[in-house]
Amino acid sequence: MINKRIFFLILLILTIGIGIFFFLSFEVFNSSREALEEEVIFEIERGEGVFSIARRMSEKEIIGSEFLFLGYLFFSGEARSMQAGVYEIDPGSSVADIVDKFSSGKISYKDITIIEGWTIIEIASHLKDQEIISTKDEFIKFSGISEPQADLFGMEKRRGKRIEELPVLYDLPEGASLEGYLFPDTYRLSSNNPEKLIGRMIQNLNNKLEENFFSSIEDMNKSIHEVIIMASIIEKEVSDPEDMRKVSDILWRRMDVGMPLQVDATVNYITGRRDIRVTLNETGIDSKYNTYKNTGLPAGPISNPGMESIKAALNPTSNEYWYYLSDPETGKTIFSRNHSEHVEAKNLYLR
Repeated sequence: MINKRIFFLILLILTIGIGIFFFLSFEVFNSSREALEEEVIFEIERGEGVFSIARRMSEKEIIGSEFLFLGYLFFSGEARSMQAGVYEIDPGSSVADIVDKFSSGKISYKDITIIEGWTIIEIASHLKDQEIISTKDEFIKFSGISEPQADLFGMEKRRGKRIEELPVLYDLPEGASLEGYLFPDTYRLSSNNPEKLIGRMIQNLNNKLEENFFSSIEDMNKSIHEVIIMASIIEKEVSDPEDMRKVSDILWRRMDVGMPLQVDATVNYITGRRDIRVTLNETGIDSKYNTYKNTGLPAGPISNPGMESIKAALNPTSNEYWYYLSDPETGKTIFSRNHSEHVEAKNLYLR
């Protein structure tokens, strides 16, 4: 017969074990942290180990015990199933809920829409407002290509050109900003990585361009960069697709005869203002972007254009006009054949 003392010892151990089991089960399958009163965003980095995940979650007070979290991970067999990404941890989530979310890859997505004609600074401001990035500088920092950043965009640098997977960047001058190449669209984001987003925007532009895009540019005897600059100007100047193509013809012809483009939008790009009419003093600003003071295209794109503007830059509609302006009340483009007609239109519509 089993000694009574041994029997009671075994019974005590079993009772304690069952108690611990139910306690741990309660902790695992019930709210992980009562203090978690609102949604928390947590990101698992690519290649991050479970011990690092547990430590950071404990530091953020998402879980109450690293030991309990790790214990359940290994006990459930999910330790090798953690997937990188950004996750939303809801208030009241249990350890089991969190592990299920991490192992099934239920990543938190956010749709962000970039408007046609926005500049890099405007895009950065929007991303900051939407809490996609911490600071505007974080995005602006990666909006230009320098030698250390070349690999970011899946490109090789050969003889001063970035080619291969992203031919749209073939003519991008060394050290130039990416203004003009961040394609406006709606992006579904799963992380707050500005470098990754910029890469996607450029890749999107590259993918959107039709196969005959590059041959059309060669036929025009223009560079890709010149067409993107022109498209960025057209984007800021007019909104109607037909008018875009007319304005494209006007501006290309002005360049051909050595006439300054005299585009107000290029001056606004310098000043950061959005005035329909620029002042006389502003037209005298010493800048390579000032198309009143300099002939030819500005130093670079002045916005990130959509496809209609790019198509207009490539396919100008021949016309007899040399001047144009936008009616501030209706947005209609008013075209003029000569300067005297243009002055009359300004007096009529821009009073």
